This record gives sequence, structure tokens and C-alpha cells, in this order.
Amino acid sequence: MLILLLLSLLLHLCYLALPALEYLISPVFVALLLGLLAAFVLPLFSIQPRQVLASRLDTIASWQQKALRFGIVLFAFSVEPQLVMQTSLLALVQLVVLILVTLATALWLGIKLFKLPKELVLLIGCGLSFCGTSAIFATWSVRQSGQATLTQSLAVVLLMGLLSLLAYTVLIQGGWLPEVQLAWLIGSTAPEVSQAVAAGSQLGDAAPQAVIAKLFRVCLLVPFLLLLSFNSKTKDGFAFPWFVLAFIAVLLLTMVFSVPAWFSQGAVLLSQSCLIFAMLVTGLLTCWQDLKQCSGKVFGFAAVVMLLLFSLSLLFLPG
Repeated sequence: MLILLLLSLLLHLCYLALPALEYLISPVFVALLLGLLAAFVLPLFSIQPRQVLASRLDTIASWQQKALRFGIVLFAFSVEPQLVMQTSLLALVQLVVLILVTLATALWLGIKLFKLPKELVLLIGCGLSFCGTSAIFATWSVRQSGQATLTQSLAVVLLMGLLSLLAYTVLIQGGWLPEVQLAWLIGSTAPEVSQAVAAGSQLGDAAPQAVIAKLFRVCLLVPFLLLLSFNSKTKDGFAFPWFVLAFIAVLLLTMVFSVPAWFSQGAVLLSQSCLIFAMLVTGLLTCWQDLKQCSGKVFGFAAVVMLLLFSLSLLFLPG
């Protein structure tokens, strides 16, 4: 844990000492890439990060989640109130339509065309439509499907998230779309909140728009799970994403009251520190071996759903 904190602090200090680096690539994104690189390279030297950290794995994962959520809440201080006011009701309605169409089509394709188990299709569809692994765990807690189904859905959504990050990088570097449209595309398609934050952080002033779009998708998971729980045999419920409400509360605070500049700047720095740590841990704890358990048909289904999500998002590009 201490080593991870020190590495995160070192990376942040490098960017504070050389501010020009942030104009080239976000430190949050660099932290994610470094973690993924370590997760891929270390096993080549017979070092398994999950085994080395086994005694503290639960603690590290817990701190990762807390850092990510706290960082996102503090990230709200970097959002201009005018930007929130400019977010149109039409854009929110479009997100609702996007999610509904994607999820419904995914369920039909997975069951009817790909002939995959219904529970696996549901978990993958929810993971790609709403908020990645969090949506998968939440849906699984309601449905209580098998462990193998859970593992396969997590692995395939992980891969789609990594491919999405690659696609975002190519689009950002290519400069084919304005930053506002890229922010919409990232926020409306990124499977994970962390991926939306990491990719969106490369967009400068448009970065908050990606986070706002992504968090609205997270909010849509709540009514879906409520509906799902009514039709489920188990009634264990799910974990409500309270950090989303905290993010909204901070946004409302900045819109109503004038927050001192020094306080906002400090909150943004702390937010970045939390997100750097969260991204480093996210990448490091990635289990590449889980991908081997999935068949080509499962990957093909997930790829089709991801392409559908991207295609529909392009139809709703602002401006």
C-alpha cells in the first residue's frame, strides 16, 4: 500500500514540477497506463501482483474505490457552473434513449443471434451500457447468477474498456472531432467511470462534460436495478452510488455560492492525487488471465455491443 501511495505521489510531483507535461498527456491517464504495463510485464518475471498483494488485496481494492469516488466528488470543483447550465435537457434525454436502445438490442442479439446464456448477456449488456464492473456486480447481486458468469462478464467488459481507451486516444490525437464532441463520445460510451475520467482528462476545458455524461449513465443504473429487483427471485438489493449524489451536491454548491479560488485549486489538486492513485491500482490489479476463460463468441458479442454504442453515440453528437 505504501509503495503504491509513494509511486502515485512521485508521479503527481513530476507533473507539478513540470506543468507542461499535462498539456501532452494527463497524469491520470499515465497512471492507468503504468498500472496496466506493470500488470502485464510483472508476470513475465514470475511476479503476480495479486498474489504479492494477496494479504492486503481487499484493503487496497477498498482504498482504490474510496480514492476514485472521493476524487470524482472533488473533481466537481473544477467544473464551471456555466458548463452545467449549458448541459441541455435534450442531451440527457438522448443519453436515456442511447442506453435503452443499446441494452434492449444487446439482450436481443446475445440471446437470439449469439445464443449465449441469458444471465451472461444481461451482465455484459449492463456493464457496457451503464458503468462497467460496478454495474456488473450490482446486477449480479440482484440476479445471483453463477460465479463463472460473473468472471467472464468482468473479463470481457474489461477488454472492451481497454479497447475503448485505445480508440479515444486515436481520436484525440487525430483531431477529427472537436473536444466538446469527444467529451460526449467518451462520456456516453466509456464502460468505467475511471476510463471516462482518464480519457476525458486529456480534453482540457471539455473534460468535465465527459464526466457529467458518464455519471448520468451511472444514475440510470438505479431505476434499472429497481425494476430488475422487482422481477428477481432474490431481494438482496444493491449498493446505491452515493458518490454521484455528492458530486451533484458539490456542483450545486459551486452554482449557489462563490467558492474561494484557493479552496477550489486545493480541491482539484487533491482530486488529481486521488484519481492518480485509483488509476494506478486499477491497472495493477487487472487480471489478464481472466480473459482466457471467455470464448470467441462472447468477445464477438461484446464487440458488437460496443460498436453499436459507439455508432449510436455518433448519431447524437452535439453541435
